[in-house]
Amino acid sequence: MFEDIERKWQERWANEKREYDTSKDLWIIDTPPPFTSGTLHMGHVLSYSYIDFVARYKMLKGYQVVYPQGWDAQGFPTEVKVEKKYGRLPREEFRKKCVEWSYEMIKRMREQMKRMGFYIDWNFQYITMEPEYHKKVQDSIIKMWEKGEIYREKHPVMWCPHCRSAIAKAELEDKEEDSQIMDLVFKADNKELLITTTRPELLHACVAVMVHPEDERYKDLVGKEAETPFGKKVPIIADKDVDKEFGTGVVMVCTYGDKQDVVWQKRYNLPIIESIDKAGRLVNAGEFSGLKVEEARKKIIEYLKQKGLLKNLKPHKKVVKVHDRCKHKVEFLLSMEWFASIKKHKEELKKVAQEIKWIPEFGIHHYYDWLDNLDWDWIISRDRIFGTPIPFYVCECGHIEPAKELPFYPEKAPPMKCPKCGRDMKPEEKVLDVWVDSSITPLVVSKYWDDPKFFEKGFPTWLRPQGVEIIRTWALYTIYRVWVLTGKKPWKEILLNGNVLAPDGKKMSKSLGNVISPEELLKQYPADALRQWAAMSGAMAKDRPFSYEDIKFAKSFLIKYWNASKFVLSKVKPIQGEPKLRTVDRWILAELSKLKKEVEEALENYDFRDAVTKMQDFYWHKFCDYYLEYVKWRFIKGKDEEGAIYALRKVQEVFAPMFSVFAPHLTNEVYEQLTGKPIKEWPEFEFEDNQALEIFERLNKETSKVRTHKIQNRMSMKTPLPSWKLEGDYPEDVKEDFKETLKIEKLEE
Repeated sequence: MFEDIERKWQERWANEKREYDTSKDLWIIDTPPPFTSGTLHMGHVLSYSYIDFVARYKMLKGYQVVYPQGWDAQGFPTEVKVEKKYGRLPREEFRKKCVEWSYEMIKRMREQMKRMGFYIDWNFQYITMEPEYHKKVQDSIIKMWEKGEIYREKHPVMWCPHCRSAIAKAELEDKEEDSQIMDLVFKADNKELLITTTRPELLHACVAVMVHPEDERYKDLVGKEAETPFGKKVPIIADKDVDKEFGTGVVMVCTYGDKQDVVWQKRYNLPIIESIDKAGRLVNAGEFSGLKVEEARKKIIEYLKQKGLLKNLKPHKKVVKVHDRCKHKVEFLLSMEWFASIKKHKEELKKVAQEIKWIPEFGIHHYYDWLDNLDWDWIISRDRIFGTPIPFYVCECGHIEPAKELPFYPEKAPPMKCPKCGRDMKPEEKVLDVWVDSSITPLVVSKYWDDPKFFEKGFPTWLRPQGVEIIRTWALYTIYRVWVLTGKKPWKEILLNGNVLAPDGKKMSKSLGNVISPEELLKQYPADALRQWAAMSGAMAKDRPFSYEDIKFAKSFLIKYWNASKFVLSKVKPIQGEPKLRTVDRWILAELSKLKKEVEEALENYDFRDAVTKMQDFYWHKFCDYYLEYVKWRFIKGKDEEGAIYALRKVQEVFAPMFSVFAPHLTNEVYEQLTGKPIKEWPEFEFEDNQALEIFERLNKETSKVRTHKIQNRMSMKTPLPSWKLEGDYPEDVKEDFKETLKIEKLEE
C-alpha cells in the first residue's frame, strides 16, 4: 500500500517543472554536493531530510524556494576505485573512466534521493567534473590570483606517499599505533648526550639539537655543537617550545619529522635536508637511501645497536597523522605547490562569520577554533588526475601566467611564450583540491556566472545545511573564497547536523559489522517513516545513535494516520451553512489551532524534533484516542453530525499540510482524496476556546479512568457500566458525550 502511494507521488514530483520569478526574492538553499559513491548512507538520509523539511516548509509558507542538487564527483576515492578496476591508464583515458564511473554513481544516488521523497529541483543540478563547472572554478581561482590570494611556492607540506599527493590539514585524522621510543647517543663536550626520539629513521636529516632554556642540565651546552650518531655536527639551541619533561629533555630537529620541526627550521633559519621522497623512501641517507620508511627504521635501529649508539629501547604508543581518504601515514616534505592566502585573513573571516546566523549558535566556535589554529595557508594543489586543472602556465624563470581560454586542460593547452624571458611556458599539470571545487557552491546556485538578475535576487543565498565535521573545510573555505570574490557573506544562515552512529553508539563501520543501510531499511519501512526518524533524532549538530524503536514507532504512526484518515473520508460529506459545534468539537479545533502555532514556531527555529513529536502526539492521542471515540456515537445515532463532519474535515485539512513537511507521500494522498488537489499551501486556521480546552483536559483524565477500570475488570470497552461518578462540573453536551462514548447508563452526581 505505502509503496504504490510513494511511487505515485515521487513520479509526480520528479516531473514537475519549476520556474523562478527573478523580480522577487529567491530563497536559495546551498545544498551539500555529496561525493558520488553510488550509495546513500544514514548520514545522507539525516542531513538531506533536514534540508527537505526546510524546503517544504518554506515553499508552503509562500517563499520562492530554490532547491538545487550538486554532485562532488572528483577526488581520491574515485581514482582508487577506477584504478583498482582498470589499472593504470594514460591520463585522458583514465579521466574518461572516472567520468563514466561517476555518472553511474550519480544515477544510483539520484534514484535513492527520489525514493526518500526529497523535493529537489532535478532540472537545477551541477556536477563538479563537468567542463562548465571547471570553467567556473578556474575563473574563480584566476580572480583570486589577480587579487594576490593565490601563490606558488616550495614549502614543507603534508604529503601522502600512498596517494602521491600533498594534502591539507583538514584531510588528516589521528591514529594511535604501536611504536618504540629510544635514546640515541649524540656527543657534546666529549660526553654522551642522550636524545629521546620515536623516529630514528630521520637521523640523517638532523639539523639541530634543542633544549629548554631553563633546563639546568644542559645550560652549559647551549651555543655549542653536538655530534650525531652519523658523525655530523649540528648546533645546540635553547628554545621555550622544548618539553623538558619528555624523555631526556633533548630534542633533535629534522627536516621534517613533524610540524614543530617546520616551526624551528623557519625560526632559526636552519638548513633543509630532504629526508623522504614523494614515494615514501629515504633520500640523502647514505646506505639507507631508497628504503621505505618502515624498512629503513628497522635497519637504522639495528645499525645503531651494533655501534652501541642506541639505549633504552621500549615499546611506545603514539598518535600519528593519517590521510582521511586512504588511512596511510603522512610525511612532511618539501614540495612546489599552490596555496591560497587564508591565514592573513583570520580576523576578517571571523567578522564575516558573525554576520551569519549559526544554528545551533555554538557551531561558530568550531569555526573559530579551526581558524585560530591555522598554522599555514591552505594548500590547494594535488598530484592527481581526476580533478579541476589549475589554470596557469609556469616558466622556468618563475613567471606565472593565467590561462586565456577556459576551461583549461594541460593536455590540450595551446603554447604560450613567457612575456618575461621569452621561453616556452609549461601548463600546470596539478589539479585543485576538491574543496576548491565545492567552496564556490553559493555562487554556482545563485548563478553568479550565468544570470545577473537571478544572482541579485538570490545572493547571499539563504541557507547552508552541512555537517559539523566539515565546518573546518566546507564552511571555512566557502566563507573565505566567496568573501574574497564578492566582499560578502555566502549565506544568511548555516544549519548544522551531526553524524548517525550505530545503535550501540559506535561509529558505523563495515569492519565492525554495524552499518545500517537505507536501502535495506526501505524494504521494511516506508520512506515517510525514515523521514520521521530523522526528525525525531534530536538535537542539532550532535552525533546520535540510530534508533530502531523510533523508526518502528514512525511506521506505526503512519498506519494509525492512514486508518484514521480512511474513517474520516468515509464520514465527510458536504454540509450547509454554519454547523452546530458541540464542546468536544470546539475542543479539538482549539487543540488544532494551538498545535499549528507550536509547529510553526518549532519549524521557524529548525526544531524538527519538537514539531514532529507534537504532531504525532496530537493526532494519535488527542485526535484518535479521544476525539474520534467521542464522536462515533453521533454518526450511529444521527445527532449533530454536521459539527463532527466540520471538525473532522478541518483537522485533516490543517494537519496534512503541516505533517507533509515530514511525511509528504501519505499526507498528499490523504489531502488529495479529501480536497481533490495536492498540498500547495500552509494552512490558515485560528480557533480559540480556552474553556473547552480546560474542560477536556479534565474529562480526558476521567475517560482514562473508565477505560482503566474496564481493563482491570476484564471488560470489553463496549460493555455498559450501570453508573459512574463524574467528578467536577461539565456542560450537558459533554456529559452526554462521556456517557455515550463509554457506555455509561447513569452519571452519579
